[in-house]
Amino acid sequence: MSILTIALSLIACGNSDDNSPGVPSTPDTPSNPTPPTSPDTGENHGGESDNGSNDTADTNWLPTGGAATIAADITRPFLQIIPNLPSNTLGGVSPGRELFITHWTPAGEGRVLFDGVGPLFNANACTQCHSAEGRKPVYAANGELNDAILFRLGNKQGLAHGYYGEQMQHQSITDSTGVKIATEGKMQYVNTAATDNTPAGIRFNFTPTDANQPLGDTAISGRISPQLVGMWLLNLIPAANIIAASDPDDSNNDGISGRVHWVNEGREQKIGRFGWKAINTSLRIQNANAMSQDMGLTTSVFMEPNCTVNQPICWTAANGGNPEVSDSSLDAVTDFMTALAVPERRTGDLQTFNKGANLFAQTGCASCHTPKQKTGDSIRFPLLSQQTIYPYTDLLLHDMGAGLDDGVKEKNAESFEWRTPPLWGIGIVARDAQARFLHDGRASTLTEAILWHGGEAEATKLRFKQLPSEKKETLLTFLQGI
Repeated sequence: MSILTIALSLIACGNSDDNSPGVPSTPDTPSNPTPPTSPDTGENHGGESDNGSNDTADTNWLPTGGAATIAADITRPFLQIIPNLPSNTLGGVSPGRELFITHWTPAGEGRVLFDGVGPLFNANACTQCHSAEGRKPVYAANGELNDAILFRLGNKQGLAHGYYGEQMQHQSITDSTGVKIATEGKMQYVNTAATDNTPAGIRFNFTPTDANQPLGDTAISGRISPQLVGMWLLNLIPAANIIAASDPDDSNNDGISGRVHWVNEGREQKIGRFGWKAINTSLRIQNANAMSQDMGLTTSVFMEPNCTVNQPICWTAANGGNPEVSDSSLDAVTDFMTALAVPERRTGDLQTFNKGANLFAQTGCASCHTPKQKTGDSIRFPLLSQQTIYPYTDLLLHDMGAGLDDGVKEKNAESFEWRTPPLWGIGIVARDAQARFLHDGRASTLTEAILWHGGEAEATKLRFKQLPSEKKETLLTFLQGI
């Protein structure tokens, strides 16, 4: 698609809540899936579980993402478009995809629609971090890191670093005179061995470009890029449902005290849904935040450069406009993310899959990774209204214990609190031997990820550890299929 064609399409996009005219071409999509709908055999139902509970799963499976479900193409499972979207909703999807895959350039290099990246950044394209195949590799040889991990900075009081700000940027542009702007520094990793109390993990070391600007007592927290799937469906879960599921004081005495992350937006408080700590309240703001912090691109949502006042280069370097990403472009990217489909579950032997679903409930995993949700109404994409979906998340913050305490408070999320990450598609990700799990990718397997759980999930972890080997394997097989 030519730049002129994209520009004309974007003019027609308008706000992401509008029904825009025009039907730009859309990428190839997989065929509609045939989801498993066989009822549960009844085995393991009604019997007492290993933890003494009678919890059983609802195994009358509906399509994983409701009307947004596609057949599970293992080679390209993510970043695929819902196949049955009405033509009048497609105005921004195709140009949004073009903006998503393009490599943005510094200001003044002749690509007006795609310029303004940096001067400090982590990636110059969304696809540097997000892949159609799963998750991008993070850990290279000799302690080197790839682009699909970023580092948040702060302390337990929520204060960012005075020089580097709230996120480390490890890349920089070459200015108009041909001089390479200095990066903030370099991060490397060291593998840590398993102990009696913790599985193997990762430790990070930072070398500042300017030796006079150490991190000091500021903590660093790695954040890997998750797979992108069913993003708008999460946006559509009614706030009332999220609030109803919260139990901040553990009033039912089940050991789970998930709470809503209330985020201040101007004079309003809204529910945080996106990001590892649920700091973003909508998909549009999530996209704008990634453009700002990861790519150094300003939007009407975040008009300031991604630097502190102590970094003058960001304030004096040429920019790609004010803002660098127009509202129509931001809305187009949000339309593309809205249209992302959900790969259908891979059940294999349905009886074994259902046994795994029951173990998932009985060990306590489903207490936070809520299997089933229902969307509200969508004016922009009515096909996605009132859909039963299986994201395996409650979108709440939970205390995950000292082992997962990263030392960085973000907004109202404490350093030990994490949003329950959606698990749909996690089994596809786990097929890749290089895949990593948890917020910083410290876990190299799903088992390691479970064993890192603590805090509210401590009892669940212990139940998992106490399962006989055969039942552990059944539970892991279930995770491989969702």
